Amino acid sequence: MNTKRSMLVLSVLAVASLTLSACGTGAAAVEVPPVEAASQPKVQEGGGAVLLFDIGMHIEPMGETAQGFRSGQGDYRQPAFFERQVQDILAVTGIVEAHSGRMTIQAQSPFTSVTVEMGNSILADLAARGHEIALHFHEDVHLGKESTSLPVSTWCDVMKQEMALITQASGVADIRYWSGGNLYPNLFEAAACAGLDVNSDWKNPKTQSTDLALVGIHPWRPTGGTDGSDVSLLAQHDPNGMVVFLPEGLYDKNDFASMRRSDTAGGDEVYFEYLKQSLYASLVTAEAGKVNVFHFTVHPGEFRGDPQHPFAVLEKFLSEVVDPLVASGQVKWATFSEMADAYTAWQSAHPDIDLR
Repeated sequence: MNTKRSMLVLSVLAVASLTLSACGTGAAAVEVPPVEAASQPKVQEGGGAVLLFDIGMHIEPMGETAQGFRSGQGDYRQPAFFERQVQDILAVTGIVEAHSGRMTIQAQSPFTSVTVEMGNSILADLAARGHEIALHFHEDVHLGKESTSLPVSTWCDVMKQEMALITQASGVADIRYWSGGNLYPNLFEAAACAGLDVNSDWKNPKTQSTDLALVGIHPWRPTGGTDGSDVSLLAQHDPNGMVVFLPEGLYDKNDFASMRRSDTAGGDEVYFEYLKQSLYASLVTAEAGKVNVFHFTVHPGEFRGDPQHPFAVLEKFLSEVVDPLVASGQVKWATFSEMADAYTAWQSAHPDIDLR
């Protein structure tokens, strides 16, 4: 990092970097600047780093999957429930579109099966409007409670089955991104077999936490998967790896992916304030000439808030935080696959460099 950028880090964060060890993981320590004191970074003279930004959406498996398992508190086969979910998805995507963004919408068979049966075109419509359509994979509801003991071929077949339903529901044949399956050591082999090549949103579903060895702003190609106890292979870059992994940003809490649902986290406003500070911290460490990414995930109906002003906290975040950064050129909207493509292009010119 050059002197000018070092001074910017000190002036924005006003604290020294905090070195956090990936305890018990076998992974190398990572440096995560605290974000509590961050304020909006200024545009660098002569141009500077660009942070690729997006919002993903997980459509949860409410009801019966194509494999015969049941999950969730609701059921998409109940017309009122399904319609409420559809309207929430449309409301959020509409807000994002109004701010010139496009999301990465991740679905699975309880939802896609119903959309196909009902002839509902929501996924096809969103794809036509530029949103990426992808797979969200809750392994236990597609493969059973002993999913991690199953062979790669079984995972591959079921992933393909899920992807075929997404294609049928959306018309999108080239499905590249998925989230989920996080505790299967052979996850990347299975995904590559199914034709998937972009991944993110890793957290341990048992602890609802993300090892800080996996945070950051620069993508990489993992050497292997994990059972959750040791993420060293997941955190290690293999230039010939089959999958591009997109870290979510420079977060300094290992529960950042689950804190929005915590009763003690302070609610929606506190969560979005933390997102803002994490985004600013990510901007401070972003580097010109490299691929820098930041993203977070929402669910249908999440952050709805006041019925008179639904999803106002998201609208406020985009208006007050993201829009000015887009206007200044510091942030650029990109779907998850677009982020991965940017990294792949960079890697082709720098084949021996680990961005991190």
